[in-house]
Amino acid sequence: MMHARLQQLGSLDNSLTFNHSYGHSDADVLHQSLLEANIATEVCLTALDTLSLFTLAFKNQLLADHGHNPLMKKVFDVYLCFLQKHQSETALKNVFTALRPLIYKFPSTFYEGRADMCAALCYEILKCCNSKLSSIRTEASQLLYFLMRNNFDYTGKKSFVRTHLQVIISVSQLIADVVGIGGTRFQQSLSIINNCANSDRLIKHTSFSSDVKDLTKRIRTVLMATAQMKEHENDPEMLVDLQYSLAKSYASTPELRKTWLDSMARIHVKNGDLSEAAMCYVHVTALVAEYLTRKGMFRQGCTAFRVITPNIDEEASMMEDVGMQDVHFNEDVLMELLEQCADGLWKAERYELIADIYKLIIPIYEKRRDFERLAHLYDTLHRAYSKVTEVMHSGRRLLGTYFRVAFFGQVSLLSVLQCPKSFKE
Repeated sequence: MMHARLQQLGSLDNSLTFNHSYGHSDADVLHQSLLEANIATEVCLTALDTLSLFTLAFKNQLLADHGHNPLMKKVFDVYLCFLQKHQSETALKNVFTALRPLIYKFPSTFYEGRADMCAALCYEILKCCNSKLSSIRTEASQLLYFLMRNNFDYTGKKSFVRTHLQVIISVSQLIADVVGIGGTRFQQSLSIINNCANSDRLIKHTSFSSDVKDLTKRIRTVLMATAQMKEHENDPEMLVDLQYSLAKSYASTPELRKTWLDSMARIHVKNGDLSEAAMCYVHVTALVAEYLTRKGMFRQGCTAFRVITPNIDEEASMMEDVGMQDVHFNEDVLMELLEQCADGLWKAERYELIADIYKLIIPIYEKRRDFERLAHLYDTLHRAYSKVTEVMHSGRRLLGTYFRVAFFGQVSLLSVLQCPKSFKE
């Protein structure tokens, strides 16, 4: 039946081909355009019908290896192609409708194993959330909500970690790829997603709606901070503050958080703020240590760094997803970062803290029987303690004390008029 239908469409296409060498009236051109547009939409709908029948007939083959097989990849790529190529409004609405049963029938494809299919789908849906057509934005927002909600149900109403992480990563990619991704249209789509979560009665007594709200808040923070960074590139304090906001928004995604913490460290070094740079190195190292601890590859997580700074607990909010293929942390990476920490603390004259870093490095070198590195570490420790004794006697080390002043909310004219005269002066 489908074969006959496609042949019929092919013959129509040939008979209606427009020859631009001949002149036509505006009415003829409009009629021709409408015919070609309708044929294009009909081809899209025919392909979607064919895909639907195929997934129904070959469901068992598509479910092989939890949906991570060459056949499913080909089927998914066709669905993805509809989102990547320009389609009519009618066609695109039907694509969104067709994707819902695909996600519902093959949840393991998106929520288990490798994350590549879920990542690609999130990226394309988020692009549609920035569409100029309000109907497309609404459909895309509702589909993204469905993806998150289905993920939540698939985990037994515990979390939607996979979709959460992939949405955050996709937003980061879109900032670089799409102009105006943080505009009013995209903000409206985020509001639609929030409204869907708030009005969903089936998950009223779960953490889902608050988790969705937290995700959209993080996305807004990323978009706002990215836009403002361009305006304040010559203001180092404001620039670092915005980068900290970005790093905090990426707390659940280790690779992205590490990127912004490294960027903060470079700005601090450039401005001569060595203690601040050293603390960035400590946070990066604690982040990697926490990741390796959860993977069973290191014995201590971020709590081992609490003796250096109480702020280190921020690194404990990392989300775990077995499908994360882009994180390449291992013990060797951790060792390099620990030594970077020690070097940064030395330059910042925070000699007392170097021992706390070396307590984590020494057992690893002892296990490897790397006596050359151990000799170097103990020599550095000897010099560090000697420096501590020296600065305590000389008093030449001046460690800064900082006070951060922040303003929250808007100050009304009435509140200013009612405040004491001395304050206004």
